[in-house]
Amino acid sequence: MLTDQDVETLESFLFAPGQSDEALDVFGLHGVVTASVVGPVPVSVERIHAIATGQPEAGGDAMPEEFGTLVSRLVRTIQQELEQGQTLELPEPEDDDTAEEALENWCAGFTDTFLLDEDQWVGEEDEETVGQLMTPILTLSNLFDDEAFQQARKDPKRLADYADAIPELLTDLYLHYHSP
Repeated sequence: MLTDQDVETLESFLFAPGQSDEALDVFGLHGVVTASVVGPVPVSVERIHAIATGQPEAGGDAMPEEFGTLVSRLVRTIQQELEQGQTLELPEPEDDDTAEEALENWCAGFTDTFLLDEDQWVGEEDEETVGQLMTPILTLSNLFDDEAFQQARKDPKRLADYADAIPELLTDLYLHYHSP
């Protein structure tokens, strides 16, 4: 896993002067990386960088080498945990006041990655299954104005249940795409 220093380093890249207003925080970045691991489409470190920074994908020198190293380590950690049957734990902020925002940012990063290759995530034969597994993450991302999502967001118990379900849903998604 990443150390506190690693997290600070990643944040320095994400919030560097000149970065897009669309740049994600470290929670959103973790969501992007998690989606790249559990989903059906391998996502390159360069593409993760582009998603996380809100920048278009560019040539090799646009992404700092240390960013790539840290993201690659995070990818390996998440893969190992899932392959060993462990339940993923989402990163938590040190300040309890920002826990809801951190979860929303994580879900938004995951959702952004899902939407980039949605047609590969959701095939005709598994549309219902993937839809059910993705509903909590999509709802908690707060990216959609759809009435059903907004209604769900008004129910504190449902939101808490959705948040609690995410680690198990990630395992289910991973198995859905990566088991024989």
